[in-house]
Amino acid sequence: MKKHGLGFTVLLLLLPLAVSTGCGLFVRHIPEGKILNQTSKDHFVRIGSVNYHYVEYPADGEDVFLLHGYASSTYTWEKVAPILNKAGLHVWALDMKGFGWSDKPRDAKYDPVSLMEDVNDWMDYMGLSKVTFVGNSLGGGIAFMMAIDHPDKVKRLVLIDPAIYPQKPPLVIRMSTWPGAVFTSKLIFGRWMIRMNLHQVYYHRDWVTKEQVNAYYDRLRTENALYATIAVARAIVETNPVTIEKYAEKMHEMKTHTLLIWGGEDRWIPIKNGYRLKKDLPNAILAVIPECGHIPQEEKPAETATLIKDFIMGKPIKEAPIPG
Repeated sequence: MKKHGLGFTVLLLLLPLAVSTGCGLFVRHIPEGKILNQTSKDHFVRIGSVNYHYVEYPADGEDVFLLHGYASSTYTWEKVAPILNKAGLHVWALDMKGFGWSDKPRDAKYDPVSLMEDVNDWMDYMGLSKVTFVGNSLGGGIAFMMAIDHPDKVKRLVLIDPAIYPQKPPLVIRMSTWPGAVFTSKLIFGRWMIRMNLHQVYYHRDWVTKEQVNAYYDRLRTENALYATIAVARAIVETNPVTIEKYAEKMHEMKTHTLLIWGGEDRWIPIKNGYRLKKDLPNAILAVIPECGHIPQEEKPAETATLIKDFIMGKPIKEAPIPG
């Protein structure tokens, strides 16, 4: 009853804003298989019943694979990917099932382990192995699991503010578990929601641009996008404790060389998790980007790309000291 009451109260508070900003049920949906502002780097490939969107920046150098976080997409790497590619690296980025321009089937499994196996299937199809696997947030957690379950795919790990340890989920994920969340999300969805969430994951809130908001908004108005993001959130809340326990048991056995990149002012997954992960992973180094939030690849792309390049090329990286 308490959850129902809270959810209803929040809905009443948000409805006037939704109506006044022209969002909610009046949003025009984008059909499956369509990409707005498509470029030569955008591609689709069908694996099983799912049409996956990915971007590719070809080069003669090593393969670098970039994986986004919750409610995100390949867009999050649009500033980092060209920098890595200019350094001669062959860069790939994927929209996981349920995200970005990829399909979002209602009958699919959206728990982290299932998403990981989807990524593995896509890599098999594309012939990718021994990549430098870069993941942010949820994508970082999946990258970590890949290194344990499919070590043939991962030569190096770069975990950017990864979701690995148990913690209280951010508000946007907690709201997705409330009764009637799918219907409520359709009523109140709009650019204002995107802007609010980006303000939460940025340290410099005034750096959030209209172009960013529109990029996230457009991908979240694709067919079944709101359903899929809620399904992922619920799966994270319901299965994550068991999943974390399973993989935590194998953490100390990992031999993969790992770079941890953390936004020093991350409000979603705080830096204390970075210090803990540095202690728990045998071959990890930790670099902290000051005055930066949860998505350094968007807020501080040059610094993030430089750290990734230096790690791949074996250059020394200034490590953050662990307090105490």
